[in-house]
Amino acid sequence: MIRDLLQQQPEAATASYVCSVGSGAAGIVLAVDLARRGKSVLLLEGGGTEIEDVSQDPYRSELTGLPHRGIHTGRFRAKGGTTTRWGGQILELDERDFEPRPGIEGSGWPFPKSELAPFYERALAMEGLARVTRQDAEVWREIGVQPPVFPSLEPYFSRWCPEPNFARLHGRTLCQHPGIELWLHANAVDLLLDGGTMRGVRCRTLTGVEAIFRASRFIFCLGGIESSRFFLQPREGTLPWNSSGLVGKHFQDHIDANAATVEPLDAARFHHIFDNVFSRGFKYHPKLRLAPAEQIANGTLNVAATIAFAGQNDDALAQLKSTAKNLLHGRTRHIRAADLGFAARHLPLLARQTLRYHFQHRAYNPPGVRISLRLHCEQEPTSRSSITLSDARDTLGLLRTRLDWQISDRELSTMRRYVQIAAQSLAGVARVHPAEDLISGSTDFLSHCDDSNHHMGGMRLSSAPASGVVDPNLRLHGLGNAYVCSSAVFPTSGFSNPTHTLLALALRLSEHLG
Repeated sequence: MIRDLLQQQPEAATASYVCSVGSGAAGIVLAVDLARRGKSVLLLEGGGTEIEDVSQDPYRSELTGLPHRGIHTGRFRAKGGTTTRWGGQILELDERDFEPRPGIEGSGWPFPKSELAPFYERALAMEGLARVTRQDAEVWREIGVQPPVFPSLEPYFSRWCPEPNFARLHGRTLCQHPGIELWLHANAVDLLLDGGTMRGVRCRTLTGVEAIFRASRFIFCLGGIESSRFFLQPREGTLPWNSSGLVGKHFQDHIDANAATVEPLDAARFHHIFDNVFSRGFKYHPKLRLAPAEQIANGTLNVAATIAFAGQNDDALAQLKSTAKNLLHGRTRHIRAADLGFAARHLPLLARQTLRYHFQHRAYNPPGVRISLRLHCEQEPTSRSSITLSDARDTLGLLRTRLDWQISDRELSTMRRYVQIAAQSLAGVARVHPAEDLISGSTDFLSHCDDSNHHMGGMRLSSAPASGVVDPNLRLHGLGNAYVCSSAVFPTSGFSNPTHTLLALALRLSEHLG
């Protein structure tokens, strides 16, 4: 059932088993899984059914460090959250990411990867990937390609959700399941605390309408940046969850950077290895990660790279893919006459893409396409980056976010070492030309670095209150019935997209509560 705080008030006596704040990927998966376990769930969303400019206002933030695009372009307050604009790439963290690593302060989770293994598997079904091929070797075999071997680098595939928008993917359950009550335009602004117990959440619309939602347990799925902002807001008394003083500290993103150009020795062979794969209706994206032995030998962070193809037809291909996807899914209201006209004008390009997809199960990259080695680099878990509060208030009356994003020497040296190794490892298939300012150590390379919209850290997962903000079951230190389920709890980030790991944590929490 879906309700709107702009139109009605909750019944005063209503109290659910769980109140989940935020209807992004984690909030939706938690609500769906808990409801299937027979639990009553209140799901609170600050935006509407679609992205509204006015609902984005609370995300306007102050930047004091390096430019960070994603703080304004990578967060969406609407049903489905950031999945409404998410690409849908699925990756696990490495085993090594969960372990303390010599020389990397703050590394290690309070449990091994094996703890998440069954929940990673269950998350695939929640992502629409129940039938996806699990093993990379099988994917190579399905397309008739011998798995490539490169010294010091490990090829692997990322998977992609066929429907990345979780509001659509789980739309029927959200609308029809009797155990789920979803409230729109219900922005959490305050907590009702009774000692070490949370009794309710005060919500407010942007027009000033207020309501209190009560439950036995509360889960905050506010996202990697908003989680820290919300729990940093000044309140009467102390903030029991922040006895460590670590809320907002050690913010991490993945550093995205074109660190080298790539010149294939044999274009056909090169594309045979690195073009995207389509098998049994699913998309697989080949990547190259730095082998663990090399990370240890060189004292680096975790880092991987994509072979990035960028040509003059990129925009055309993207628009053609969007139009085709809308047609296939029957979403005709999203298709304009101009889109159909554009598709007609680019029929040769569409034909080449279609033929390569149909007969070879691969993506099409035109001859002469520019090829780069695009890195995805882990940030140090004790990053100098941090989230604090601005002096300005948003339309809800909450203090706005101030983000100080930094890139460390260790992160730069990790990327430098990666491209040096890649130049040697890929010598049999391509010439790799590293960016000169990266190799020279010039700070000019920072201008080539971008964030990845992968907001992590600030609400660190830890066994003891002195070293973090939430315990191994995601419960806030100092509160008995309140939890945080967002990538803000990640102690380390690895190089992998965080969503799949976040959903594994969500399912683990659901089992704990259920």
